[in-house]
Amino acid sequence: MALVALAAAIVASVAGAAAPHIGKNRRVAPPQPGHSAGVVGHQVGGREDRQPAAIAEASCERGLSGWNIAGVGEVVPSVVQHNGVGVCRFLLTGQQSRSELGFGGNGTADPVGSPSFVEGDEYWYGFSFYIGQMVWGHPGSQNLIMQFKSEGEGSPNFGLQLWNWSGEDGNGGRGLWSEGESMKVGGEEHRFLAPISEQAWHEIQIHFKASSTGAGFYELFLDGNLLETRRNVSMILPGKRSAYIKDGLYRYGPVATGTSELLLDDARLGTTQASVASPAG
Repeated sequence: MALVALAAAIVASVAGAAAPHIGKNRRVAPPQPGHSAGVVGHQVGGREDRQPAAIAEASCERGLSGWNIAGVGEVVPSVVQHNGVGVCRFLLTGQQSRSELGFGGNGTADPVGSPSFVEGDEYWYGFSFYIGQMVWGHPGSQNLIMQFKSEGEGSPNFGLQLWNWSGEDGNGGRGLWSEGESMKVGGEEHRFLAPISEQAWHEIQIHFKASSTGAGFYELFLDGNLLETRRNVSMILPGKRSAYIKDGLYRYGPVATGTSELLLDDARLGTTQASVASPAG
């Protein structure tokens, strides 16, 4: 996976343009209507490849800078080299249950720089992950790798997890599964979305509009393929004001016991699909 660190492009907002909150009342502003978020150029095969810049990114090339470690769990993720590139490593063993990072920040528990999303905020979020080994989840174990987590306590209304289960209808499998009320279809919130292979990089991209009143939507992509679109959903828990993004491993250790290793990189927030794509494409 060829990774190039992108510089965050912070552009002035215009009246009426929503933007996610950043820490203590700070906000990242989206590009002005009719303008791009900016581009970052790098040399590829003797030519310059230009990619729209993300609003914020956490590539793990600079350690945990770009992440927030508040609520990290039992195990603080480490930064390791994979194919010559620095990536975040989430490793759980035995009955350990949690090793997570909040998107945005300066590598500490300080909330400044960590985006939170309120009613009407519309953005793209993307990240790449690699399964080194996995104790795959099933009902009762959880095994979340990404959460759109509402403020305070409680389960996320939108989450992605790694399970190996036949499903209530027998049409499940080993791969990516849904979690949360906003992903519920026909009364079932745990649904098989797509198979996932180990020892390979995969890319998630989510186009979303945050809402706690059923006025939101999401489009979910895996490796460039649209998995599903849902509208009139609440990605923020009803009654809550905001949500933030967490990545890593969250499981119920006494049930999902053993060693799980997840590598993660190229986490980006942007206003277009291209701006959150991994540089490898």
